Amino acid sequence: MHKFTSLDPSIRRILAFGAMAFGLFVTLAFIDVLKGDAAVSLSVFALDMLEKALLALAIVTTAYVTTEMRDIRAEREVLLDDLARARIDGDRWRSAARTHIDGLGVAIRRQFDAWSLTASEADVATLMLKGLSHKEIAQLRNTSAATVRQQSTAIYAKSGLSSRAELAAFFLEDLLAGDAAPSTPTQSLAVLARAG
Repeated sequence: MHKFTSLDPSIRRILAFGAMAFGLFVTLAFIDVLKGDAAVSLSVFALDMLEKALLALAIVTTAYVTTEMRDIRAEREVLLDDLARARIDGDRWRSAARTHIDGLGVAIRRQFDAWSLTASEADVATLMLKGLSHKEIAQLRNTSAATVRQQSTAIYAKSGLSSRAELAAFFLEDLLAGDAAPSTPTQSLAVLARAG
């Protein structure tokens, strides 16, 4: 009995239903023998037993499939509940983060205004912060890569920064630091990026 209980649950279920099929077959055969109509040939007896075996197999297979379907439906319900909870959590996170993201966008635009960036330069700077290359920015803005490079040079000159990394660090330093103390309290990421 110990070996049976240590088997995988699906294997145990198959074995249990197999035992039920065998038990049903034996019961049907026993009832047929008790009826003992008349002497039958071996071939008729074999066909009768095959018929009973198929009937027992069909009944037990139906029960097995029904049980499996019930389990699949239960698993599906659990998965749907998990998905619904994940969607609710995701919506809640996006809603809470939306305020911060919108606030960050406003702060970035204010800084662009403080640097006196033109509307085109502000667009280019925003796309640079999103990680797009000069070529990708040119394609999006229907302009040449040379124009985008000139605008990025103007952005660096007006901001006092010298690279895309410093531009990103300027806006991300405090955002990523959170409440934790910076690892190098006297140096900003922009200074570190300039040194690197």
